[in-house]
This record gives sequence, structure tokens and C-alpha cells, in this order.
Amino acid sequence: MAIEDIFRALEEQADAECTEILRVAEAQASSVRDEAHREAERTKAQKLAAVEDVIVSKVGKTINAARLENRKALAAVRDSAVEQAFAGALEKLGSMRTGAAYEGVFRALVEETLSAVTGECDVLVDPADAALAEKVVKAVNSSYVVKPEISTAGGLIAVTVGGKVTRRNTFESRLEKARILAQAQVAEILTR
Repeated sequence: MAIEDIFRALEEQADAECTEILRVAEAQASSVRDEAHREAERTKAQKLAAVEDVIVSKVGKTINAARLENRKALAAVRDSAVEQAFAGALEKLGSMRTGAAYEGVFRALVEETLSAVTGECDVLVDPADAALAEKVVKAVNSSYVVKPEISTAGGLIAVTVGGKVTRRNTFESRLEKARILAQAQVAEILTR
């Protein structure tokens, strides 16, 4: 019976060793499986973060492009509105020529312009203002020459003998100065 006992003992020892080997292998397999799962989660998190960065960047670019387009559209509307307002104002000023108040306005423009001029000069006016200009300019300084050579809704340009423009005082030049200020003010109001 001793051999049988030895075989049984060897068999039990082999079974115990197999059981231990299986237990260690299962533990190692579980550890490898857990590590693989953790690595997969890390990789997934990294990929999601990279995709999120790309999406956030694209969304930011899209939003910025939309804001820029809105600003351009707003500027175009603003500029168009200001241009229309000033075109209407110039038209109304041009029709002033037929009214009784125009002579007083023209006289004020001539006096203001010529008060800043020294020496000889030519006074350039629209042909529609030639007769009125002759009368008003001669009253201010009889040596100035009136030349109906420009096209304007009203007003005049004083030019020295050398041809240098010394003073521009037309409805258009005054409106242009006001338009620049108005556009800046409108832009400031709309960007608040």
C-alpha cells in the first residue's frame, strides 16, 4: 500500500500544484485584463480629449467668423444709412439755392472763407451762383475774381493766384466733415 499511498500523495500534490498554477494564472489573467481595461480607458479619454479640443477650436473659429460677418454687415448698414442721410441732406441743401435764405447763407460762406485769405485770389463758384457771387464777393473785396468753374450744391472755393486752394467752403465739404464725425458717433453707439 505504500506505493499506492505514494501515488495518491503524488497525485494530490500534482492536483494541488495544478490548482495553485491555475489560481496564479487566473490572478495574472485578471491583472492583465484589469490593466488592459485601464489602458483602454486612458486611451479612450485621451482620444476624447483630443476630439474635444478640435471641436472647441472649430466652434471658436465658427463663432469668430460669424461675429466678424455680423460686424461687417452692421458696418455696411451703418455706412449706407449715413451715406443716404447725407445724400438727402446735400439734395436739400442744393434745393436751397432757389429760396430766399440762400443769399444770406452764401454771403456768410463768402465772408467766412475770404476772411482767412490774404493777397489776391480767385473765387470759384458754381455757374448757378455766378451773379450772386459777383455781388457778394465785390462787396467783400473788389479785387477778387469770380470764376464760375466748379460744380457744387452751394458755396465756394478760394484759390490763391499760384493755384493753391486755400479755403474750401462748399456744402459738400462741410457735409463731408460732418459725415466723418457722424459715422464715428454712429459706430460708437452701435458697438456699445
